[in-house]
Amino acid sequence: MSEYDVACHLKQRYRDRRSAKHRANQIRTTGGDALKPYQCKFCLQWHLGHRPGEATYLRRSINGPIPIKELPR
Repeated sequence: MSEYDVACHLKQRYRDRRSAKHRANQIRTTGGDALKPYQCKFCLQWHLGHRPGEATYLRRSINGPIPIKELPR
């Protein structure tokens, strides 16, 4: 899996920060995760990502993403 695949490939794209932020607020108010918009270095459009400390997956694994709940303590 390349950096592009992880960072951009199948993610929803928004044309500007305002649109992305609006969608993030919609998701949060309907019981979804708290997300924040960020500008992608590959497509230069905007995506939504988890806020620091609230990610649901770790992305660096030989076998793909690992849900945080499954990490050994």
